[in-house]
Amino acid sequence: MNQQQKKIRRQEQILLRLDKLNFATRKQLQVIENLGGDRNAHRILHEMEKDKLISSLRQEQKIYFLTNRGKQQIGSNKGDLKKDNITHALLQNDLYIKLDMPNDWVKEQPIKWGENKLIPDATFIKNSEYHFVEIDNQQSLKVNYEKIEKYKSLSKAIFNSYKHHPVLIWYTLSDMRKRKLEEACIKHGIKFKIY
Repeated sequence: MNQQQKKIRRQEQILLRLDKLNFATRKQLQVIENLGGDRNAHRILHEMEKDKLISSLRQEQKIYFLTNRGKQQIGSNKGDLKKDNITHALLQNDLYIKLDMPNDWVKEQPIKWGENKLIPDATFIKNSEYHFVEIDNQQSLKVNYEKIEKYKSLSKAIFNSYKHHPVLIWYTLSDMRKRKLEEACIKHGIKFKIY
């Protein structure tokens, strides 16, 4: 494979990844796509931006997303992204990296059991156990407590069918909210982890 083919293949991988992630920082793409050092990652992303395959906006750092041209190149049918979801998407990416990038990570897949329905921020299976991810970014604690009650019901349903209790993973930046979520999970007897 010549250099040009390698470059195109790498760009397509980055485009596909951004299609899944919606938004990502350079550091996140650097880790997830194994782009090497800071200079190399910057060079690759800068070149893709120059080719109008990706675009960026600056908050505390540059945040990348697909342009329409980038979407066309990979055949993506995603509509316009909502800029108010950036923080949520970046937190999701951080947790994805912290959890060693599970291969079967699926974002926002609805889960139905009986009359109930939940849409976790992400779902994956590790050690033959379901793991459900909730990013605590903008939800009120009341909404999170309601989710925990639903997860208690889901946990019973999964135990009845698969003979294991799923793990509920919370990711929050607030120490106070960590404590409150931990207390609620313990109170409802849910297997959980909080980052």
